[in-house]
Amino acid sequence: MYKEDGGECVRFLDFFSGIGGFRLGMEMAGHECVGHCEIDKYADKSYRAMHNVKEDEWYANDITGVEPGDLPETDCYCGGFPCQPFSIVGKRGGFEDTRGTLFFEVMRLVAVRKPKYLFLENVAGLLSHDGGKTFGTILDTLGELGYWYEYQVLNSKNFGVPQNRERVFIIGHLGEYDGKQAFPILRTSQKNGEEIKKKREKIRYSQCLTTRGAKSRLGADYTWIIQDGKLREMSPKEWFRLQGFTDEYFEKARQVNSDLQLYKQAGNSVTVNVIHEIAQRL
Repeated sequence: MYKEDGGECVRFLDFFSGIGGFRLGMEMAGHECVGHCEIDKYADKSYRAMHNVKEDEWYANDITGVEPGDLPETDCYCGGFPCQPFSIVGKRGGFEDTRGTLFFEVMRLVAVRKPKYLFLENVAGLLSHDGGKTFGTILDTLGELGYWYEYQVLNSKNFGVPQNRERVFIIGHLGEYDGKQAFPILRTSQKNGEEIKKKREKIRYSQCLTTRGAKSRLGADYTWIIQDGKLREMSPKEWFRLQGFTDEYFEKARQVNSDLQLYKQAGNSVTVNVIHEIAQRL
């Protein structure tokens, strides 16, 4: 399939989908989602409301129960596999943590179905976890399955949102190296800088949104903004904005979930703007 601009239209599966940051960024770049997988029932409610998921679209709630033959034919597997095992905020248990093995659940499916692309995301701390051994294992696994890979750490603050959020993005390409790369992406631009400057006039420059902030928001720097010379707590709508979602998408999620769930979902999401930038290069 090809897009109107002549580029390739990639059909993708959205694993660990959350509220669909990957999906929105990919669709904005002209790609097509054919299904998603999400175990959190509240996040899935927001996802379905926000993205108008069709009844016949493939879905699974638990990747550990998915068999390769269950998956629809597709070009790309996307997913921010759970980051808590590798985050400096968590205990950094890595692959010893049950959630850390979910990367291998994706690879179990990849080994059989061999999609053309893999598009993965995790915290920047993944690179240094266990002295780099964890990240090395991930890259070795991709290589053993027949993928050449590229990766880059990108910060959301350089893509039009006032949030300091560093994440590592990995692209796997099936087969031999063909000279076509998505990375490197320049981390700053005049346009992004101007957008951030405008938003700073109304919003204090934010630290990284996290689910820890969602559970105990009071007292955390990134939960407050200055308005009319006074501090007030950020709303869940503003958290969604910091992840690149429009107010239209937020309003759909708010119809089906509580503020507490919305804070959590925003904290867990990938930043749409960054996904979109990368997706245009697939």
